[in-house]
Amino acid sequence: MAGPLWWATAFVQRHRTALLVGSCTSLFGAQISYHLFADPVAQWLYQYWPQGQPAPLAPQLQSLFQDVLQDMGIPSGHCYKPFTAFTFHPVSAGFPRLPSGAVVGIPANFLGGPTTNTNHPVIIHGQSINWQSPAGTRLKEALTLTPDAQKFALAREVMYLESSASALQALPAPACLAGTWALTVSAKHALGLYGGPMNLRAAFNLAAAVAGFVAYAFSTDSLTHALEGWLDRRTASLSAAYGRGGVEFYEKVLTGNMALRSLLGSRGEKLYTPSGNVVPRHWFRIKHLPYTTRRDSVLQVWSMTLNPGRS
Repeated sequence: MAGPLWWATAFVQRHRTALLVGSCTSLFGAQISYHLFADPVAQWLYQYWPQGQPAPLAPQLQSLFQDVLQDMGIPSGHCYKPFTAFTFHPVSAGFPRLPSGAVVGIPANFLGGPTTNTNHPVIIHGQSINWQSPAGTRLKEALTLTPDAQKFALAREVMYLESSASALQALPAPACLAGTWALTVSAKHALGLYGGPMNLRAAFNLAAAVAGFVAYAFSTDSLTHALEGWLDRRTASLSAAYGRGGVEFYEKVLTGNMALRSLLGSRGEKLYTPSGNVVPRHWFRIKHLPYTTRRDSVLQVWSMTLNPGRS
């Protein structure tokens, strides 16, 4: 058993720079590929298929999306491909400046579609929604957004795509891998571990890998929090209508989550807090800003838009 292990160790030592470059490039490419091939991948994942056929984008939603692009002053050369999504909130992927363009999934419920129709069954987390119950009524009201709230939700996705934030979000993984490798090699040289037992080096590598993962998790979550807050504030600052729509959008998200908490019973209590925020899945990670924080941030921007002379 020692032969193959020693051979692998010698191979890594001999080609470690090439392996590091290849690993970092692969990590970056794997994360960015979703956006490079957004047209087939994202649309395939989120396309709304009623009765076994992809739902075409309604003219009203097409017009709404064009209004958002016009309000934001998006150049005509930037390529956007909107489609009807089955999700409750808009989704997006891609790079609008590239020939392949970007895709934006507009929820079917923006049109008052089947997701807000009490006669249409909706399954969430394996449970059918009872629209006639008090919580079902609250959920239906939460899914019914005014045009201002809909435009804020769409504008936020467009702002995300225009900023190329997806490329920035793909950087922490290769950066942490390269940093962990460099620090680990330097530390082993400084401590003289290369001349010591292999078991000791293996234990040190394992500890370094754990530290690198912690650094990756912290940097990724911190970057996501900063981007989410920045996107919310930038979108809300477009106009007072967008600020008002942003406050409504996050209020409706919180209301809908509280309704789902009640509808789903014990499972809902594990998914959503009493205030409507999403319960973190990992005890040491909070991957996204709480919705209450995002609502309060947008509310502050909206207040400043209404009263520009006050800070």
